[in-house]
Amino acid sequence: SGAMGVQITISGKLRGDRSAFEKHTAGVLPRAGHHAQVIVAEDVVHVQTPMGLIGIRIRIARKENYTPEFEMKKLSKEEAKPKPKLTMRQEIDIKELTDPSTVTPPKTESEQIEMDAEKIKRVETMEEDEVNLTK
Repeated sequence: SGAMGVQITISGKLRGDRSAFEKHTAGVLPRAGHHAQVIVAEDVVHVQTPMGLIGIRIRIARKENYTPEFEMKKLSKEEAKPKPKLTMRQEIDIKELTDPSTVTPPKTESEQIEMDAEKIKRVETMEEDEVNLTK
């Protein structure tokens, strides 16, 4: 009848001499937090049988009490596509490739070493700040 979910728990002496419980759940039923307090209605009934006392607990999540915490917005096709995760090195390489001031790729290993040395000089570090702080 329009409920989001329901849980029925029966406990007591169901079969035999020992106590046991059975739990039956259907749909979505929040168990903790603010939504559980607002959405879920709960009631407990005890029934005396010849075998002993049986407890029945019914929890119903009512849809009319549900208030969404966040609004879902429509994404364009480009925004909906998952973007691949890049490492820091890949991001630097992409920046260098898209920057027109970058130099052509090195042809020898010594050129590569020189280019790497230039890149290291351009990297901003906080070593100078650390030296000034310790003085």
